[in-house]
Amino acid sequence: MRKLLLALLVLAAAGAFFAVQQTNTLRTARYTWQSDRVPPAFDGFRIVQVSDLHNKRFGKEQKRLLAAIREAGPDMIALTGDFADKATRNLDAVEELLAGTQGLAPIYFVEGNHDLNSPFYGALLALLSQYGVTVLDGYAQLERDGESMRMLGFGYWTPGEFDLPADIALSHSPDGFPAFARQGFGLVLSGHIHGGQIALPNGRAFVGPNGKLFPRYSHGEYRQGDSTMLVSRGLGISRIPFRLFAPPEIVVIELKKG
Repeated sequence: MRKLLLALLVLAAAGAFFAVQQTNTLRTARYTWQSDRVPPAFDGFRIVQVSDLHNKRFGKEQKRLLAAIREAGPDMIALTGDFADKATRNLDAVEELLAGTQGLAPIYFVEGNHDLNSPFYGALLALLSQYGVTVLDGYAQLERDGESMRMLGFGYWTPGEFDLPADIALSHSPDGFPAFARQGFGLVLSGHIHGGQIALPNGRAFVGPNGKLFPRYSHGEYRQGDSTMLVSRGLGISRIPFRLFAPPEIVVIELKKG
């Protein structure tokens, strides 16, 4: 009986160590989006997507996270929501990220459901403004060497119809992808699902942070018609206090002329 108990304790300790390691090990997921919608001036344009921070730190003053972003060499940084939540006590971890990326590249933000429900929502918007981040709620033009791409951003609540299809869209939730594809969107960047937060060893999302089993869109690349969606696993945790086979990540997308 003692040997069995000891074995169970060892397994539990190993499992806990593995979960903690998975929750804190940062990776970079890299993709290429090649499309006729990419003007020649944007060939090689690099977007770094940072999603679902949930006020988490990666090293003192976000040292590891900032190093990964800088190493990617962004031309634009996309923050796709859920940077604060109900458990947030201050915005220090968010401010460390914003301070470390200020001036590195233009930064765009769309809100997530946890941002909206956070007691720090107003303070978060003020902080984003302080650091020159564009809170994107509607259309914007990305300009480079006299050429442009149409970008659209919206938060957690996805509108049904759009005036114009976007070349690039920032949407916190990936669930609207079929509608985006039907309306002729090009590239959609989403998060929200945390890669399942708990996944099977092969990476398939088992359960999302909201408890939903086998979410349809969890991480990686999805295509429908001429539309592509990239879903980030994000960085932080929500409700479930760890990650398993769904490591935190930033996403790097390089645009290529089709």
